[in-house]
Amino acid sequence: MEFFITDLIIDILVRYEGSLPDLFREGHSVVVEGFVKPFTEEIKGDVSSRSVSEKVRSGDCYFSATEVLAKYDEKYMPKEVAAATEKNKKKIEEGLEGVKESVA
Repeated sequence: MEFFITDLIIDILVRYEGSLPDLFREGHSVVVEGFVKPFTEEIKGDVSSRSVSEKVRSGDCYFSATEVLAKYDEKYMPKEVAAATEKNKKKIEEGLEGVKESVA
């Protein structure tokens, strides 16, 4: 698998062999672990022109990834956790309403 990462100034090719996380998407943050390696002629010839731009292919080095992780937004919450949180909020609200009625 080939893709590139950018800091909006420098783009670098990432090469990775393995399964990508389900939340891996274009335009989303990612954490990539591995090593920066110099391009060899063999690798330059092997890089797909369809998957990455000429700018990325013309660099001096690439990133050989050993692990790729999707970086979650700080507000990310799995569906199951969000449902349980919402359920608990309703229970708390119902409990507070019961307390208000008994005080009145």
